[in-house]
Amino acid sequence: MAGKCFFTPGVKADAEFVELTPDAAHHLDKVMRLRPGDAVEVRDGLGNAWSGEISRVGQGGATVRLLEKLDLSNLESPLEITLILAIVRADIMDMTVRQATELGVGKILFFRASRSQYGLDEKQAKKKFLRWSKIAGGAICQCRRTKVPGLGLFESLDHLLGALPPADENTGAGLRIFAMEGERERSLESLRRAGPSCSAVMAAIGPEGGWDGAEIAGLNGAGFHPVHLGPRILRFETAAAALITSVQLLWGDFGSTGAEGER
Repeated sequence: MAGKCFFTPGVKADAEFVELTPDAAHHLDKVMRLRPGDAVEVRDGLGNAWSGEISRVGQGGATVRLLEKLDLSNLESPLEITLILAIVRADIMDMTVRQATELGVGKILFFRASRSQYGLDEKQAKKKFLRWSKIAGGAICQCRRTKVPGLGLFESLDHLLGALPPADENTGAGLRIFAMEGERERSLESLRRAGPSCSAVMAAIGPEGGWDGAEIAGLNGAGFHPVHLGPRILRFETAAAALITSVQLLWGDFGSTGAEGER
């Protein structure tokens, strides 16, 4: 059903019919050639999903009759992942948002790094938020998630770090890490041995030019641990996917082999 699933924000709890967004309606009609009576699924991006049936297609719109609410909560990662990303080229950001959503990230925070060549003014930021939300919405349908990651945009890393709650490693619940090129002493596996139980991870990826000294100091001061991602130099999008995949394998649902989460 992944190919016949549509992201439709703002669905009311007692709704019987929903109007798809113009983009979704166009895709349903002109690309997928679906017609009244065809089965589809609907996601609101807030954790709710429904099976449905197309009741109307045409005149630039489409209506779906909601038939049954679906329980897909087991498809959301039990590990609360916040991905922190330096802003890079637009097509790479789009790809990274899509991949992060598919890999189970719950929140994505963007910032302009000191060595970043890319920044967003207020007007551009609004456009990017809409675009990234649309990309994430499409991705949850593709991978059968029900929640769109929350998005946040900050003018600098200092601004972002200042908005985070104080680090509290005494609880053993939260872990903060950042990918550091040239770091050889600390690996994710060593952090896993030190803290085998973890319910939340904040993972930061710097710009293609690397972190500057002030940013490294700021991350260290905010409780982030530098980690390496192997001996090779990775592109931005590869590093992001590798880091998310690694934390999902070590603490999330990539390491589960059964319903009871045995490893």
